[in-house]
Amino acid sequence: MLLGIKSKKTLFYRHLLVGSLAIALVYLFWLSRPGLSYDVRLWRALGDATFSFLFITLTLGPLAKLWARASRLAPWRRETGIWFALLALSHFIRVIGYALSEPDIALPRLLGLIALSWALVLALTSSDRAVNFLGISSWKWLHHGAYIIFYLAALHASYFLFMRYPDDNWFRYPFLVMALTVPILQASAFVKTVIRQRRQDWY
Repeated sequence: MLLGIKSKKTLFYRHLLVGSLAIALVYLFWLSRPGLSYDVRLWRALGDATFSFLFITLTLGPLAKLWARASRLAPWRRETGIWFALLALSHFIRVIGYALSEPDIALPRLLGLIALSWALVLALTSSDRAVNFLGISSWKWLHHGAYIIFYLAALHASYFLFMRYPDDNWFRYPFLVMALTVPILQASAFVKTVIRQRRQDWY
C-alpha cells in the first residue's frame, strides 16, 4: 500500500475536501471576470483552476524535501492530482466546440490534448490497487510524467495568455509565477538531495 489508507470513508472525505476546494477556486476565478460572457468566464475559470491544481500537485513533493513539516501535505498529491485531471477534462469539454472551429490553434490544441490524455492516465492509476498491479518502480516511472504534463500545459496556456488573448487576462501574472516556481523548487529539492547524499557518503 502506497499510502495505507484502507478506509473508503477516509478517502471519500479527502476527495470531498479537495473537490470542494476545486469548485470554490473555479467559482472565484469565474467571479473575477464579470465583463465576459458566461461561457468564456467558465472555460477560463476552469483553465485557471486546472493549472493552479497542477501547480499545487507538483510543488508538494519538492516542498516536502526542502521543508520537513511540508511532508505532511505530500500524501495529498493523489487527491489534488485526480482533481487536476477532472478540472482539465471539464475545461476540455467546455472549449471543445471552440477548439475544433477556431483556426490557427492546431499546435496549442495538440499540446493540450496530449497533456489531458496523460493526466487522465495518471488519474486512473492513482490508487493503491494500480501501484500493486504495476509495481512501485513502474508506477513511479509513469507518474514522473506529471512534470511533462506541466510543461505541455504551460506551453498550451502561454499561447492563449500571451499570444492569442494578450490584453485581457489578468491570470498571466500568477501563471508566470507558478510556471517559474515549479522548476525552481524541483531544482532546489534536487540540489538538497545531492548534498545530503554526498554528506552521507563522506561519513
